Amino acid sequence: MVYYGLLLFFALDYIRPGSYVPAMNALHLNSIVPLLVFLGSLVSKGQVKVSEVLSSVNARWIMFLLVLIVLSGLTCDVKIYALDVFEKVVGYSIIFFIIRKEVYSFDRMNGVFTALVLVHLVIGALTPDLFSGDGERHYIASGGFLGDGNDFALSVNIAIPLCLFLMQSAQGFTRKVFFAGALTVLIFGVVATQSRGGILALASVGLYYWSRSERKLLGGIGLAVVVMFVFIVAPPQFFDRMGTMTQTGEEMEGSAQGRLLAWGAGVRMAMDHPLLGVGPGHYPVKYGAEYKPEGYGLNEIPWQTAHSSYFLLLGELGIPGLIFLLGIIGSNLAAGERTLRKIRPQLMKDDLGGQNLVVALNASLIAFMVGGAFLSGAYYPHIYVLAALLECGRAICNQAYVEVAVASTSETALPLGYRRV
Repeated sequence: MVYYGLLLFFALDYIRPGSYVPAMNALHLNSIVPLLVFLGSLVSKGQVKVSEVLSSVNARWIMFLLVLIVLSGLTCDVKIYALDVFEKVVGYSIIFFIIRKEVYSFDRMNGVFTALVLVHLVIGALTPDLFSGDGERHYIASGGFLGDGNDFALSVNIAIPLCLFLMQSAQGFTRKVFFAGALTVLIFGVVATQSRGGILALASVGLYYWSRSERKLLGGIGLAVVVMFVFIVAPPQFFDRMGTMTQTGEEMEGSAQGRLLAWGAGVRMAMDHPLLGVGPGHYPVKYGAEYKPEGYGLNEIPWQTAHSSYFLLLGELGIPGLIFLLGIIGSNLAAGERTLRKIRPQLMKDDLGGQNLVVALNASLIAFMVGGAFLSGAYYPHIYVLAALLECGRAICNQAYVEVAVASTSETALPLGYRRV
């Protein structure tokens, strides 16, 4: 029951049914369901102990962030802004706990992956204008942290490797075809948003898969097919926007200039407040009031956010905030690579489930790492969900590694005639 409550959370938090049926907001399901699932997880007798979850590396990173938010919040100007950020991070920390405790098998991991793929397909279906091909950029009807095309592109890029894993591991032709179709729709969804950061994240995922592939030629052909698909389905406006990524100086598009100005403001905030930043949730107001570019009046530039997870945390939480984000990303990528090096010699070449799982999760983290550089997603659920799934995936693979090692040892101890062939 707790596990299915976790799957329900993804539907509630990503799709936001209250955006389509406002009366549902009165039920407060987005708060009640995670809380009930959390309480259920505390008392459930699963394979993962509470102490194991709380002592994990990612749990320590998240606790470091929570302490940092509290300390910075005590020194900031508007406490309600800091409280809002604190509540968000606490909520996603609870989801981290539930995932880490309840997802301990390939079947449960597949269920979470399927839920994450399906919610993005549903959001796309509920926003048909996104796929109309009219060349316009559309807002996402679900709202929340998926409010516009850039937000949606980041989230979809994180889901794409998970969908690819489901396609690779699917049993039966029908399931493989379904997830292959879902993968095509998700890639199309990224293109349809015309998000430059989204395209860079998608490209980084493709290059990572190619670098991990033992068949570089076949992997290169796969990348070429994706590129051809993008060229076929993308509207002309897509290529116009992509062309602005190479512009500099006076040719640079307004939104790109705005990003650079916002990033520079984040650096200045950190220089003035290196240890605790300007305060959680304070980037927009501080940017508009104190750190706006020279030559701009009080109302001549919008009070915008950092347009980057890295510069957002750098400005709001100081250097320790940036250390958190780089640390949790870097430590998980390194741990994933260590797991791949360990399991590859042990597991049979025709049993690639564990290897594909770790590669998929690493690819999703790379999608966040690259896409998050152009979007203020540090307080979105992505990094907290990924942190839990990465630990779960490595634990599942390590367990499979142990089982294969034990089986191999047992067989070598038997007379030749009794060994499995």
